[in-house]
Order: sequence, then structure tokens, then C-alpha cells
Amino acid sequence: MKNKKYFCYEIYKNLAIWSHNGELGYNPCSFYNGYIKTSSEFNLTDVWNSPEHLELKKCVETDAFIPGCQACYSAEDAGIESRRQGSKKLYEEYHKDINIELSGPTGIDYSVGNLCNLKCVICGPQNSSQWIPDYQKLHPTYDIAPFQYKKNEQLEITDQALLENIKHVHFHGGGEPLLSENHVRLLQKIQQVKGLSDVRVFYNTNATQTVSDEILQLWEKCQLIELYFSIDDVGARFDYQRTGADWNKVNSTLDWFYANMPHNHMFNINCTWSYLNFFYLNEVWDWWNENFSSNRYGDPTNLIFQKAVGDFELDYLSESGHATLQRKFQNYNQLLLLVQSLKTSDQSHDHFWKNISALNHIRGTDFKALTPEWSKIIS
Repeated sequence: MKNKKYFCYEIYKNLAIWSHNGELGYNPCSFYNGYIKTSSEFNLTDVWNSPEHLELKKCVETDAFIPGCQACYSAEDAGIESRRQGSKKLYEEYHKDINIELSGPTGIDYSVGNLCNLKCVICGPQNSSQWIPDYQKLHPTYDIAPFQYKKNEQLEITDQALLENIKHVHFHGGGEPLLSENHVRLLQKIQQVKGLSDVRVFYNTNATQTVSDEILQLWEKCQLIELYFSIDDVGARFDYQRTGADWNKVNSTLDWFYANMPHNHMFNINCTWSYLNFFYLNEVWDWWNENFSSNRYGDPTNLIFQKAVGDFELDYLSESGHATLQRKFQNYNQLLLLVQSLKTSDQSHDHFWKNISALNHIRGTDFKALTPEWSKIIS
């Protein structure tokens, strides 16, 4: 089975849980596009044994393309390590656990809702509570009720038996997980049920929040804590894209984590590339290389480039645009792969300019002023 074209450990070992507006959506992992099932309460066993989940396994068995997994397929086509490939390393090399005959998941990806302190340009109200006022201005006739829920209304796992086999937990967007106590309560429940010594925990965080000594002590009980910091650009462009954050304060937060994390940790920089920052990815690379390429124990910090989806997804450049970026990134092999993944086309970029102009108008910002060279290439 593991040699099948579309095999992925996540389908056989993991469930992603999205908690939104009093309901739950499920899929194999946080990269999967769409839900395989929804429900009004936690029932991991029912989802695990559902026809929808069994259908995914059937697709693997019959070498059938899985549309929801397109993000991984596209990354692999571009020569970039995908979530699927990363999971293979996780289970085969780190956990030494290749068993796929399971009665329930050993991994959980858990979104704790849309509570957030930022309104990043690439985001939206479904994943950021701060986005709601701007969304109302952009879409005055749309219903915003689905986005107006509170963190204390989010559904949480109450059946502790569901946690007996958990070996890794991933707290991811939407929202900023370190703003709420949901992640703490889940780890405490796992600690009560089975202990944390064999549990690997991942966080996607916007690098604006530190944590308490109590959380540091809880993390120290885990097998490993991995923090994925969302850094898409540097300086004023970072402040523009991660609206509400401050580049200097974010660097201070990273310094705090560098100095205070327990020994069992690793850092990662997650850079989402899009129309907003593609021209400047080498500056992110240089910042990472000079300032945050390892933790204080010498363990390497991974720099991960992830393609954006949605309104700001970049799919093509003109021939001259390709040539310009190839020259600019000539000393950055990974960035050259990203350039090569883009189609060559003289098609306009009007869809991007329409969206960014509308957002600039209501926020009083100016993308072109921050990105003059890049704006000319995609004008």
C-alpha cells in the first residue's frame, strides 16, 4: 500500500478538526482542501469509520487522484517537499511507526477557531476575528454571522478515551492558537489519559505572543515541541502583509522563544508566498540565514515556503518576469525552483490588482509604494 502513487500516512493515521461557529469539519490534514465530513459534536470514531474516510483509502488503493490533496501534488511537481512527504519522514524516520491498520487516529490537527489579533492580507474572517470589520466594508451585503463566534464557544474534546492513542498534535490556523487556552486544555487532557512523553506537538503561530511559565512546564513534558512562525516578509512589507503586527516586536518575540524554550524544541519559519511577496523572498531567506537559522542548542531552524491559495495565489509570470526573477534568485536554489513552478503567460494580473486595490482603499495602505520593482513586473 505504501508504494501506491497517492499514498499518504495522514489518510491512515491522522484527522484534522476545524472548529467553526459551533460546528466541526474534518479532513485528513490541515492542507487538505474541503471537508470529508461535518458534525455538531466530537466523534472521532464515527468519522474515522465513515464512508467518506473509507473512500479516501479506496482512492489510494486504486491509484485514483484525490482532488483535496492538490496542494501536495503541486508542491511535489515543483520539487518542493510537501506535507505528504514530510509525514512520511515523521512516521518512518522519527516515530518509527509505519502501522496503518488503526482503529482510530494517532494524530490530530486542531484549529481552535478564528480568534486572532492580526488581519493578514492573505487571510479572511473565517480564520481571523480581526478581519470581520474589513470584510463588512468589502462585502456590505454578505452575512457575517458565521464569523462572529467566541473562543469560549468552541467545541472541545470531552471524551478522553479518544486521546488514548494520540502521538502528535498540530495546533494550526485559523486564529492564533496562543491567544486561547484551548491548546493547554487539550494537552492537559492527553497528559491525564496517557502522559505526554511520546507526544510531538506542533504550533502555527504568528510570532506576536509569548507563553507563561505554566505552558513552558507543560511543553517540557512532551517528546518534542515544534513552533512554526509565520514570516512572509521583512520590515515594512511584513507589517503590511501581517496587518497589526510590528516587525521589530516580532523579532523580540522570536528572541524570547530562543532564550526561554525548554530543551525539547525545534523552530521553523513558514513563509507563505504569493503575489504579495514573491519578488522579495530572497530577503526572507537572508534574514533567516543571518538571524534565526538554529535554536540555542544548534538544532537547525527549517525555512519552509508554502504557496498561498485564494485571491493572492500566484500562478504565472511573463517571460521577462521569469527572466528577472531567475537573475535575482540565481544564488538561491530553492527560490529558483519556485520560479520554475510558475507558468509562462502574458495574461494580465488584473484579478490581483482588483483585490489588493479594494483592500488598500479601506485600509488606507499602498501596496505599490512598498513594492515598486515588483509592481512594475506584474502591472
